[in-house]
Amino acid sequence: MKRTLPALFAAALILSACGKTDTAKPAASADAAPVASNTSELAAKAQEKAAAASLPQADAATPASDYVDITSGNQLMYSYIALSGVPPDYAAVAQRISREYSSTSDAFRKQEVLDAIKPQIDAKVSEAKAKRYLRYQINGQGALSPYVMDKAAFPAKFAEAGTYYYMYDNSDYKLGFSNGDGYSLIKVDQDAARKIEAARSSYKDFAIVVYAYAQEADMSSHQIKAQIVKVAIKLNGQEIAVTAAAN
Repeated sequence: MKRTLPALFAAALILSACGKTDTAKPAASADAAPVASNTSELAAKAQEKAAAASLPQADAATPASDYVDITSGNQLMYSYIALSGVPPDYAAVAQRISREYSSTSDAFRKQEVLDAIKPQIDAKVSEAKAKRYLRYQINGQGALSPYVMDKAAFPAKFAEAGTYYYMYDNSDYKLGFSNGDGYSLIKVDQDAARKIEAARSSYKDFAIVVYAYAQEADMSSHQIKAQIVKVAIKLNGQEIAVTAAAN
C-alpha cells in the first residue's frame, strides 16, 4: 500500500493586530486569565464531542473482514461524494481517473470518454455509500512518542485535532477523525509495549492500523470525517490490539 505522510496538519494562519489606545485599561488578574481560558477550552471540547456524537455511529461488532483497505485517494474521493449527497462532478472525477480524458484536447473525444465512464463513476460512488467501514495504515514512526512508564501507555499523535491524511495519487480528498482525542494515549500489554518501544526507538518500520467508520463529508475541506472504531499496531506482520488509555 502506498502510504501518506505520517501526519499532515490543517494549517491555521493566525493574524495578530496591534492597536494603540489612548485610555489605559486595568490588567486582568493573574488568576482570572487561566480560568477563562480553561472554561473556553472545556466549552469548545464539549461542543466538539456533542457534534461528533450527533453523527452516524459505527457498530463496534462489525468484523474486520467488512473493513475496506484505503490504498488510493480515489477511494476517498468516491467516499466523499457518496457522503456529501451531491451529484458527482463527472468531469472533475474523469480528470482524476482517466488518462485519456485528461490528455485529450478534442472536445468531442472528451465527451465520448466522459459518457463511457459515467456508469463506472456512479457504480464506485454507490459502492462507497454501502461500504463505510475503512481500514487505514499510518506510518508509526513519528506518530508515537516514547513509552511513559507511570502511565503504562504511549502518547500518540496520529489522530489529534487538525490531523488529516491523503494519498499521493489524489491528494484533493482527505481523511480525518472525529473522535481522535480519545486516542492521545494508547495502551498494549507489557510484552508488546517492549517490542513496540524497541522498534520505535531504533527507527524500525511499524504501522498504526486505524479501523474507522466514514460519518460525513466536510464540504469546506474535501475531508471525510470518520469515527475510530478500534486501533491496532502492526509490527513484523502481526497486529497488536490497542486500547485507549485515560489521560
